[in-house]
Amino acid sequence: MKLPKLFCSALAGLMLTNHIHADSAADGQAVELGQADRNKSQGARNDHPGAQWFPEAGLGLFIHWGIASAKPVGDLSWGMLANKPWEDLTSTTPNLYYAAIKDWNPDKMDYDSLLAAAKAAGVTYAVMVTKHHDGFTLWPSAYGDLGTKFSFGGRDFVKEFTDACHKHGLRIGLYYSPPDWWFDRKYKTFSYTTPTLDMDHNPVKLERAPKEHEPKRRELVRGHLTELLSHYGKIDLLWFDGGKGEMKNEEIRAMSPGIVINKRNGGRGDYGDSEGSLPAYRFKGWFETCATCWPSRKWSYTETYGFDDAPMVLTKLVLLRAWGGNLLANVGPKGDGSLPEQALTCWKEMANWMQHSRESVIGTQSGPWPNDANLPITTTKDAAYIHFLPEFPAEAKKILRPLPARTDELVWKNTRKPSKATLLRTGADVSFQYDNGTLRIKLPAELRTKSVDVVKITW
Repeated sequence: MKLPKLFCSALAGLMLTNHIHADSAADGQAVELGQADRNKSQGARNDHPGAQWFPEAGLGLFIHWGIASAKPVGDLSWGMLANKPWEDLTSTTPNLYYAAIKDWNPDKMDYDSLLAAAKAAGVTYAVMVTKHHDGFTLWPSAYGDLGTKFSFGGRDFVKEFTDACHKHGLRIGLYYSPPDWWFDRKYKTFSYTTPTLDMDHNPVKLERAPKEHEPKRRELVRGHLTELLSHYGKIDLLWFDGGKGEMKNEEIRAMSPGIVINKRNGGRGDYGDSEGSLPAYRFKGWFETCATCWPSRKWSYTETYGFDDAPMVLTKLVLLRAWGGNLLANVGPKGDGSLPEQALTCWKEMANWMQHSRESVIGTQSGPWPNDANLPITTTKDAAYIHFLPEFPAEAKKILRPLPARTDELVWKNTRKPSKATLLRTGADVSFQYDNGTLRIKLPAELRTKSVDVVKITW
């Protein structure tokens, strides 16, 4: 992921190592990437029929796994930078970071079982980090000199991932970083601020890159992208991180017309996004929030900062779906490829919830919260879904902002009278009151759980 451009004081202590993209500040809150101007479109939307799955996808899985997972020594790539302005309890020099490759044994990476469990938890699309800023390609690329072509006997993790997505009916997303710190290592500083540091974090006067360096880097990027778009069947989404249009979106669409592309390839892309925190207000177009979940405050594996539980993740999902957005929930597998037990436990609880309430967050559209209703609501042509949220501690409430106050009563103004209200978890009818355009539903305490409780309204 990219680094923060600005920190909001209300969030700095909360987010710790989350890297929040923000363009400016408004109303005391960070304004998320793509939300700097409410009057501008926040994503161009690919109108190809093959791209129309995105706005109703609901829940995606982000998979951050790479060199840093082996020890773990901090987030992918960022762990090797000194003098970072955010709290980071783990860091290393670049030379030690890359040396970890020899100790990296991914013998338990099994995308088949990983994605089977994720699909049961409600995931409809998955995005795999294929190459982060550190330059290590998780497929045996013919371009560059760092990746599985030179490690693990040429193992192709991208193929294993895409094959598993096809098997389990998940949309395929590939994250790719055009910045490549390994390729640039002779000409870049490994300090976020001053002084200029080399790969052992010693002060150094950097060489000036020769004029052929940048054309070779662009050629490297184009070669990587051509392989990713050509060798693995249909790719549904490309998730760029720091691109400058080395391969323009138009060229990508010529190879894959129905693909969805985010906003980080030097152009507008198809959707807006926020990173690490929920958006301050609704996007106008398609949008997605990528958020750290397993672990809670890092992208790659660590047990330092804890893990989200099912009520937390489901509430993130509900808040986004009520505004028409997707949640791209991140997991960081361990160095050997196995998943943290906390993630698997959470996914099992989410799977149980999805068995009765999936229809309220997958395939739905946005609703009237908060303008006309005090609780998050999603809609379809024939129904609406009221989400009664659990109580959270103070720190969690900061992560979940904007979070409505916990209540057992829905008040929905300017709506029509329903014919029926049903608690999805049990199938039992729920009483309601309707008067002069206002709908009220009170869910008794004995029907509440510690997770999200959903009442379906049928018109």
